[in-house]
Amino acid sequence: MKIFAGLLLIALPATAEETTGLTDDTIKIGVMGPFSGNAASYSKAEIGMMAYYEKINDEGGVNGRKLVAVQEDTACDPAKGLAAVKKLISQDEVFMLHGNSCSGVALAIRPVVEEAGLPWVIAHAASDSISDPLAPNIFHGLPTGSANGRAMAEFVLSRPDTERVAIIEHSNDWAHSYSDPARAYLKEQGVEPVADQTMERGQTDATAQILKLREAKPDFIIAALYEAETAIFLRDLKKYGMSDIPVMGTAGTDLENTLKRVGDFETVKNYFVIHSYIDSLDGAGLKPWGDMITKYYPDEQLSTFSFASLGSAVAVVEALKNAGPDLTRSKFIAELEKIDNLDTGILSHPITFTADDHQGVKGSAVAGFVDGQPTVLRSWGERF
Repeated sequence: MKIFAGLLLIALPATAEETTGLTDDTIKIGVMGPFSGNAASYSKAEIGMMAYYEKINDEGGVNGRKLVAVQEDTACDPAKGLAAVKKLISQDEVFMLHGNSCSGVALAIRPVVEEAGLPWVIAHAASDSISDPLAPNIFHGLPTGSANGRAMAEFVLSRPDTERVAIIEHSNDWAHSYSDPARAYLKEQGVEPVADQTMERGQTDATAQILKLREAKPDFIIAALYEAETAIFLRDLKKYGMSDIPVMGTAGTDLENTLKRVGDFETVKNYFVIHSYIDSLDGAGLKPWGDMITKYYPDEQLSTFSFASLGSAVAVVEALKNAGPDLTRSKFIAELEKIDNLDTGILSHPITFTADDHQGVKGSAVAGFVDGQPTVLRSWGERF
């Protein structure tokens, strides 16, 4: 009787929760992003990802199913993010979640997603706390803050004769997700920051912070600031005659976009940013991806944010294909955990997930202006 009961259990069809969001010819995917508000430029990451869905659909879909994006706006606001994710789960009944920009939103919705149990592949928000501690259904498909923070500090110290490093940051968890790992790496190398300054979001003047930094005489500055505040900080650095000091920024900024914001190359000539891709925005390596986005979203103006979610999208499609036509959420999660050293063709580092580690990308390149041109670097003076 026990054997017979076991056979019955094996023969049972997948539960409704396991196949929620699936039809014979579609896979419904919830896509959250800041499509409005001050952080709307980050929604380019979700648009790039949805363009990739369209490309896959034009190629026949995944095991006979088309990818259907159900789009919800979070406005980079935790309360709106909670409303959006609850709608996607309960009302739209999506199979999985993919995307999300803004770590504050992602951290707010994590408990809801973890309890609901549906797969969520984070494609743009970088805070480690979104996927650590480990949740069975939550995966990070881009470098996390800790990976980026260490990469920032590694690049800073790869510059010859760099001994005095200063840090300026927002006081939020997003900034700390970069600055804390950077500090840890600096400490491992015997370097203590010569100055620690805070610049809050929405601040329109950095004079007080820069005067303190000038007293500290840093060789390099690590700036864990959002793009708007980065532009203000760089302008004020130039104003006080400090624009020759190199500044290392986060993935929350875009090199070319920052240049557009400040409108002056001299202000950004020594600015560097974490850059997770194999090439610069206008480089040959990213051109096929940019052409793809433009094909499906002809009015979209490309920035490096446009490519942020594409590596995770490649991993999602890989796992969906490998899960086969009898798709369930559990099978999809199991296939994600089998992804090993996946070269996405766009990220500078591969994606590897395991059952014990859902943070898939362990490093990042850096972008800066070399001879006036945006250039991807492995270390100071070493092109990617």
